[in-house]
Amino acid sequence: MLNNLKSSKEHGQSNFANPGVTLVGTGADLDVTPQLRFSTNLNHIWFADTATVEVARNQGPIEPEIGFDLSGALIYRPFATQNIVMRLSGAALIPGTGYEQLFGDDVAYSVLGNVILMY
Repeated sequence: MLNNLKSSKEHGQSNFANPGVTLVGTGADLDVTPQLRFSTNLNHIWFADTATVEVARNQGPIEPEIGFDLSGALIYRPFATQNIVMRLSGAALIPGTGYEQLFGDDVAYSVLGNVILMY
């Protein structure tokens, strides 16, 4: 997650006072077989300073906690080479207090699949 408070050309002057984030996390890459790898990450994210966000949203005090980011991916290389690489990944943001104040308490998630073919 990259917080960006820049406005477009149509909406006035950009705001370069970035609130910043603090991120503490851990992850692991596990080679299940020579062809299959599982990667996982867990991050806890906070705004470093919420003053800019409060002004931009015209909203009262906002808690700094954004939430927990959980992600995982399966990478499959059927011939144990980089010629064909298939990847299926998913991520979820479990909202913290600050995120809930800004966007509600719904869990944000994404799922992505891709295939790389090279010769």
